[in-house]
Parts: sequence; structure tokens; C-alpha cells
Amino acid sequence: MNQHHSEIWKYAVITIGDIKYDTENIGFVLNQAVANINHNQISQLYDLKHTLPKCQIYCGGPVATDKCTFLHSTEYSNSNTQHFNNQCSISFNDQIVADINAGKGPKYWKVMLGLSQWQPGQLDAEIMRPGGWSEHSWSNYAWGNYKRKTKMWERIMTTQSNQQAKMFLKSVFGK
Repeated sequence: MNQHHSEIWKYAVITIGDIKYDTENIGFVLNQAVANINHNQISQLYDLKHTLPKCQIYCGGPVATDKCTFLHSTEYSNSNTQHFNNQCSISFNDQIVADINAGKGPKYWKVMLGLSQWQPGQLDAEIMRPGGWSEHSWSNYAWGNYKRKTKMWERIMTTQSNQQAKMFLKSVFGK
């Protein structure tokens, strides 16, 4: 969709879902912008009745790149919404577009093309591989729209590192 396949994963910030697609884990890359499709094209390609507001379109991953999904905060729901994880839900229909345009949509949202998918056991193996993954709790930085994809990754890594350093110091010095 954008660059060489391996470039999707470099500095990728991924949220993993509680739901599975068949028996496979799925997730969305949150910081890989799509270079060749804009919000107007999404409205046309998916025959939306309402025009999608100007927004960045993201490559959720290299699987099902013809599928478009709204990844959004959990306070919003419509008849098409599915729970994804404790921080995100997913929807795709005209209702979410109409609600966003009317200011009644989710507080946070991103438009995703495609998704990431792992065979049973593959995700665990990748996470356990030395130097492969760094697991962290959710950060609202993930909802940000950054010009450089490394910026979100850097902010999350810095925040998590600072939190871990504070916990360590507290365990050593008791304050």
C-alpha cells in the first residue's frame, strides 16, 4: 500500500483485539498513514451516503486491505459496533460517519484500511522473540495524528520508560 512490506512494521504501534477473526489474533497498526488514498476517496470507494470529514487514512495492516474500518473509542456505539478491546471498538457504516459529522460520534477515531493478523501461536512467538516486540499498556498517544510515524512510537516508549523508571526508584527508595 505504501512502502516495502517490512516498512509497515518498523516503529509500528499496534493495538491487539480481544476478538479473533476465525481463530487468528487481529490488530491494527495505529501509526502507518496510507499515502495514496484520502478521505474523499474512502467516501466514494465505499459508497458512503455521508462524506467522511477530512482525516488521515491509516494502514491497519497488510491483510484485507480492501476492508475499511473505523477504530474508535468505546464510549460510542451504533448497531454495527463491535467490541475490539478495552480501549477500542470497531464500526463501519454510514451511521458513524453521520454521527461524526454531527458531533455525536466517538471522541477518538481513526479510519483503517486493512488489518494485521496472526496465526494461532504466531503472535506469542513474535512477542517472545528477543528484540522483536515491546509490550506496553494503552496510551492515548495512540489516537494522535502525527506527521512522522516514529513520533507516536517515541512518545509511547518514552512515557512507558519514565513510568518504569519511577516504579523502580520507588521500589528502591520507597517514595
